[in-house]
Amino acid sequence: MEKKLTSFGKMIEIMKAFGEEPFSYSAMELSEKLGLNRTTVHRIIAELEAEMLVVQNLTDKKYSIGPAMYHIGSRYMYRNSNFLEIRTIIDKIAMETKQNIGYTVIDNGKIINLYESEITMPMRITYRHGSYFPINCGAYGKTITAYHEPMEELEKVVREADLEKRTPNTIVDPDKLLEEYEKIRKNGFAISDEENMIGAFGIGAPIFNSSGKIHGCVGLAAVKTSINEEDISRLIEIIKKGAKDISKFVV
Repeated sequence: MEKKLTSFGKMIEIMKAFGEEPFSYSAMELSEKLGLNRTTVHRIIAELEAEMLVVQNLTDKKYSIGPAMYHIGSRYMYRNSNFLEIRTIIDKIAMETKQNIGYTVIDNGKIINLYESEITMPMRITYRHGSYFPINCGAYGKTITAYHEPMEELEKVVREADLEKRTPNTIVDPDKLLEEYEKIRKNGFAISDEENMIGAFGIGAPIFNSSGKIHGCVGLAAVKTSINEEDISRLIEIIKKGAKDISKFVV
């Protein structure tokens, strides 16, 4: 049975689906995924395609995000007038560390990836722009959530969240996660040791706005076997400095 949504609501559901893997769908696949009538899906896709919000692949006939939707997304990314300066700092950190460096922010309760430097790619462990991150694993999610405000609500957030276990190292115990946040606030950085992905090692440092509130995170992603203890100490200091430099450009 088709979901009881308005036509606009159905369009929103379809557009959101294109942001999820595998990122391209036939009308039938969207119908099955979303529980919508196939005729309705065809009609909405036709409207989206007319505005270049989605495009059809000539090979497999599936639909994916179009240039108009990408344009809208890029406007979101560049809404901070200082984004170019922020991107320059991220790229500089990537050059200095020779590792994959990203920039993630918190917006309306969502931890979203805005930029991943592709200047140096020793081994690719980057995330797609627009990816969302969980609060309990990975340098991005843990760093940003550790500074959640008001602090009194943090325990409630953790205990009500669906803490997904992605690897054996993922923290899913609320008490241990709250202890981890406290450690992050004390040290000023977060470590992710194969929490989000087996074989991956991450470092994150918080970015604050001019009011001292958490804005986002600078994160490093590396293949664990490619770095040693000496490397980690050096990389932590570089990431922390980069986060501090970016904070100067965040209102």
